Amino acid sequence: MPGLFFVAANMAKGNDGNYLQHGIEIEAALRLAKTDPDGRLHIALAHGMAPFESFEARKAAQAHRRLDDALMASGRPSRPGEPAIVTAYRKTGASEARYPNSAELLRSIVGTDKLSGGITEVDPEKCSRLARAWADSRVVPRCSSWRDQVDAGGVLACPEDLQVPWLISMDPMTYTEGSEANDDKLHRFDIDRLSDWLARYVESRRPGLATLFVYSVRPDGQLDFWRFVHDLQKRTGTRTYTYWLPHQGGNRNLAGLLYAGTEFLSSTLLGVNARV
Repeated sequence: MPGLFFVAANMAKGNDGNYLQHGIEIEAALRLAKTDPDGRLHIALAHGMAPFESFEARKAAQAHRRLDDALMASGRPSRPGEPAIVTAYRKTGASEARYPNSAELLRSIVGTDKLSGGITEVDPEKCSRLARAWADSRVVPRCSSWRDQVDAGGVLACPEDLQVPWLISMDPMTYTEGSEANDDKLHRFDIDRLSDWLARYVESRRPGLATLFVYSVRPDGQLDFWRFVHDLQKRTGTRTYTYWLPHQGGNRNLAGLLYAGTEFLSSTLLGVNARV
């Protein structure tokens, strides 16, 4: 199987990159599910992780205050107007020792019976845990590179007769213009595959959103990623929002959102920085 990258330990990064990704995913899922009369949502998660993982050893220089504040807030009773990610953390019992993946957070907000779609994960042990977590549901985990599951018949592919809103989410380690294929990075050469995949969802004429998260991007690589998102937008006829948070030094965690069929998020989302 091409492009696989195995990680043996079940460890989440434990910095504000988690907050950026999961906060946006939860806000998006809630808004999309509200566009369906029955509150349904179709998901395509390209980098599954295990259902729950502990944090890696903390690196003091990495930004993690927003994540820590949200986890702390989730340990208190709910408050009116709190961010949806705090609610999701509370429902999943999120902590440094047991941090949920995107699928578990989406389950807590949307509901198992309202979700359909697929999850890819290249680590066999993590995929086995995903399979157990989603048994008897309409969400199908697959031990595979996302690149092998986006065409017809793949678990991430757009269903032929999609009738519900959709959410695609990718969180590779980082973005690179390089040509060496590996599953833990997003590459410039992925744009053709991504364009075709996203276009099929857009053509369903159901409201939806694709989210691309990349982490610890050096200053000299950040513009490359924004260009990638812009090129993907032009190819797919979508609209975009882009966000970022500090990571360490001049490195940033970046988020590119491409949406269709609905007006969506705003520059005030979660208190993160919008790129305009």
